[in-house]
Amino acid sequence: MPHTCQIIGWCLLILSVIAVFVKALFVHDIDVAWYIAKSTHITFIISFFLICLSKEKVEDEMISNYRLKAVGITAYVYFVLFLILSLFLELRLATLFPSIPEDLELYLSEAFLIFLPLLLFILYFGIFKWMLWKSKKQQAL
Repeated sequence: MPHTCQIIGWCLLILSVIAVFVKALFVHDIDVAWYIAKSTHITFIISFFLICLSKEKVEDEMISNYRLKAVGITAYVYFVLFLILSLFLELRLATLFPSIPEDLELYLSEAFLIFLPLLLFILYFGIFKWMLWKSKKQQAL
C-alpha cells in the first residue's frame, strides 16, 4: 500500500483512542458502550493494518528484507504467546491459584479474543521499527 495509507492509519488510531476516552467519560448506557467498544476494536485493527502494511517513504530492498524478517520473528513470537495463553485457558491454570477470582477465566478468554489480533500488528510494527532503527544506528557509525 502507498505511504499515505500509513498516515490514514495513524489518524484512525488517534480517533479510536479519543473514542475510547469519550466512551469511558461520557457514555453510561451499556448498549451504546458496547457498540462503541466493538466499533473502536474494529477501527484499531484496521488502523494497525494500514500502519503496518503501508510502505515507508523510501522503500528499498533492505527495507523489504527487514519486513520479511519481521514477519518471521513475529510469527514465532505470536505462536509461542498464543500457545502459552491457550494452554493457560484450556488447562484452567487460574483455578490452581485460590486467590484469583473464578470469573478471571471468562475475562481472560474475552481479552484473548480482543487483544491477540492487535498484539499481532503491534509485535510486527515494533520488531520492524526496531530493525530499521538498528540499521540506521549501524550506518551512522
